[in-house]
Amino acid sequence: MMFNKLNLTLMLTAVLVSCTPFKKPEFRMPEKLDVEVLKWEGSHPTIRTRAVCYNQNNIGFTFKGGEATIYLDTLKLGKAKIDTSFFVPAHSEFKVPAYLKIDMPYLSAHGLRLDGTIVTITGKFKGSVLGIGKTMDISYKGKHDINLIMKPF
Repeated sequence: MMFNKLNLTLMLTAVLVSCTPFKKPEFRMPEKLDVEVLKWEGSHPTIRTRAVCYNQNNIGFTFKGGEATIYLDTLKLGKAKIDTSFFVPAHSEFKVPAYLKIDMPYLSAHGLRLDGTIVTITGKFKGSVLGIGKTMDISYKGKHDINLIMKPF
């Protein structure tokens, strides 16, 4: 009897969660964005940056990766595969790490700026709530100063 009530409660919760509109994470990017140079291979360094987001929902979810294309002004910085997974509590900030290999000669030849740069992010985030998976389109655009951090390599 208890087992059936528990199953019914879980199923009802899953149905209610799936019917409630799940709001996309809200970007909360700082004015100064840290970009870490992790390694340098020829003229193509690998960098890491972190998107700061906020879960504006009343329920937590498991972030399950995604992909994002990042632009600085009109220059395509690159496409990042995000293959990390972690739990995000309700009404909390979280950081999504993005790793990219960039083409430095292309960026240098086209006037890469680090101050007052328009950062644009488009892509998809994947997540799940109570085993129900969802993929959401994401987009962000904002003006930032880039803080380039050289890691010892």
